[in-house]
Amino acid sequence: MSVPHEFTPEYVNANSPKEALLYADFFTSGEPWKSIFANNPWLRPPDTTKPLEFSDGQYWDTTIGRKHPYWSQYDLPQPTKEIHQMRADLREWGFCLIEDALSGDQCKRFYERLWEQSEGERAAGVAYDSPTGQMVNTLVNKGRCFGQCIEQDPAGVQAGPVIEQIMDETLGPGWICHSFLAIGSDPGGYPQGLHIDQGPLLPWMTAEAPALVNTMYIPQDVDEVNGGTLVIPGSHRILIEAGNAGEVGQLPPAINLEAPAGTVMLFDGRLLHGTGTNRSERRRYVAVMSNVKAWMRTQENWVVSVASDVLAEASPKLKHRMGFSALTYGATIEGFGLGARGQAGDVFGDIEPFRAAVDSGTYERIRELSPDSPREDLERSYTVQVAMDRVKAAREAGRQ
Repeated sequence: MSVPHEFTPEYVNANSPKEALLYADFFTSGEPWKSIFANNPWLRPPDTTKPLEFSDGQYWDTTIGRKHPYWSQYDLPQPTKEIHQMRADLREWGFCLIEDALSGDQCKRFYERLWEQSEGERAAGVAYDSPTGQMVNTLVNKGRCFGQCIEQDPAGVQAGPVIEQIMDETLGPGWICHSFLAIGSDPGGYPQGLHIDQGPLLPWMTAEAPALVNTMYIPQDVDEVNGGTLVIPGSHRILIEAGNAGEVGQLPPAINLEAPAGTVMLFDGRLLHGTGTNRSERRRYVAVMSNVKAWMRTQENWVVSVASDVLAEASPKLKHRMGFSALTYGATIEGFGLGARGQAGDVFGDIEPFRAAVDSGTYERIRELSPDSPREDLERSYTVQVAMDRVKAAREAGRQ
């Protein structure tokens, strides 16, 4: 029995001109980025193949709020222990700063474990370097203090009850951790392009509450010298006002975050922000935990439930539809997939080798490391590095 002509790819393509497509104008609007860059050319990210320049008022060439000629006239968020002030700051400015969220001992333990881990991963040859600096992924595997932060255990983060309350109010009870990783700003590194962390929803813009809220742990003093996080205060409200696929006009300037060690910054997923430029002589770390509503994942956990033989015979399209194609905002594993396109057949995002390693009992996760770790740990064949080498080989072979 022949397939009806109307179901053939040729017929479907011939009858799908751009003007006939559902929601075409909405999904191809390019907003809000199209208008943001048109009206704010100083927000264009730098070319990471060229030396970074500090001129022409680019967003990374800035300072902290109290020193900024524009922002110094405003009462921007300051570290506070008062929950009512946190609520007001988060609503008005898109972020709030929790004073002494980590006690002195908690902050010291957090920072030392993070720094040891970054140096250990460097020694083991598995350091994850980005244009901004070294990142440390999947923190939950790399120290008990990090797991305590995810569950807001007061033993690890003394402000845990306050953080949980604010999260419940913004995301609703039952929210989950989307990711938890440390972002390094290395001396001489590049700034991140300013972005919003609920960007995957674009061109939709949630009008009331955010769909994502970040908890950022600050284990060392940050300022304009060592690459304090760049933010445009109140930019979340500008994007809300623009609405779904709406145009954005001129934006106020960006500033570097200023905060002492032990502060936790909560910020709205619609706030424009990015890693700052480090002009000191030592790497600066913050650790960012993104949180989302519990339903923002596949209903079926295909990565676990699909049978090995079914997966082995699956086409690239089927594997993609089941979530085996990672992309920056979803399904990354130990940093693998950050920067991937999330498309069928994309080697950089193919997480099937990780599932195969789990099935065979050979998955080697990066655990707690330091430069003084046993040689066998520093020389271990870690699964994520094997996957990265596979991507490198594919690129060199011209398949990517």
